[in-house]
Amino acid sequence: MVILLGACNSSKDKPNEKIFTWNSISSLEKKIYGEKIVVEELKMPKRLLYKNDKLLITESAPGNNFVHVFDGKNLKYLFPTGAVGYGPGEMPNAWTIESGIDENTFWVYSLEGKVFSEYGLKNVNDSKAFTQVRQKEDFYLAMGLTWSSDSTFMTFLVRGEDKFVEFSTDGTRVKSYGKWKGLVPGNFEDHVIADLHQGKLMGDPSAGKFIKASIFRDHLEILDKKSGQIIGINGPENSIPEFQAVDAGAVVTSDHPLAYMDAFLGKEHIFGLYSGKTDKEIREQGRGETDLFVFDLLGNVKAVLKLDTPISSFTVDEKGQRIFGITTDREPGVVVFDYNLEK
Repeated sequence: MVILLGACNSSKDKPNEKIFTWNSISSLEKKIYGEKIVVEELKMPKRLLYKNDKLLITESAPGNNFVHVFDGKNLKYLFPTGAVGYGPGEMPNAWTIESGIDENTFWVYSLEGKVFSEYGLKNVNDSKAFTQVRQKEDFYLAMGLTWSSDSTFMTFLVRGEDKFVEFSTDGTRVKSYGKWKGLVPGNFEDHVIADLHQGKLMGDPSAGKFIKASIFRDHLEILDKKSGQIIGINGPENSIPEFQAVDAGAVVTSDHPLAYMDAFLGKEHIFGLYSGKTDKEIREQGRGETDLFVFDLLGNVKAVLKLDTPISSFTVDEKGQRIFGITTDREPGVVVFDYNLEK
């Protein structure tokens, strides 16, 4: 077991590294209050996506379909989609959900099925996917798929020296961005460092921006595809967890607080749902987070939204300044927060 306290270099030494602490952002705290809405159709809600006045919610234990489509304004239930199965147009589960390129569709990724599927925002009385992209060969090792153009995906790999890897839809490796080496002190193999930084990947292909938020370490990265520049954000604890390097990756101690449980990349801001709780504290206090950091696209902290209701995942309606979250109580539902970053 290796203990790494991870002393951070100054921002002068690393101009693309942003560092913050709880003390440095205390004046940016804003308490916001949510309204919980119980939705009968939801059994075990998992992930959300707000797009074109529609709220999309996936189920972790679906029946015949794993996506529910709601009216984003009043949360009226519209229709289910996402056929469950292993046949054509079907998927066994839903791991992530994202916007994609087309204004009238969205995409869902199945880690188990290694397939990325496209569905419509309008009810066509057919819950099977319009289009599916299946992973094969080198592309099979890619995780966290998000569109980077109309013909390529941005991903991260189970093994390899690169932080971000771009593939074409036919599985051809196109380009890579950033290296794992040097991200933590010590001589560790790349896949160990990568495993220590696993987490949510999300992209905006039109802007060429991508984020990766780490679960085990309070570290978030912003990739600008056009310049190849990567901005790293460290905080608020600025520490590297105790971990053991094994062939499969990194076994992280349960005594270290977890970091970003979910994240969202918008047109103007980045939102990161921060835990700060150890496994023991989660067992004692329950799951759900109440600290939502808001960054600009250069990695500067703009606000710390203190939620009155714990949530496990979220999505943002930037235009309407609303945050939709999944509650963690006995009857999980949707909680809606109004926010204003100008006040």
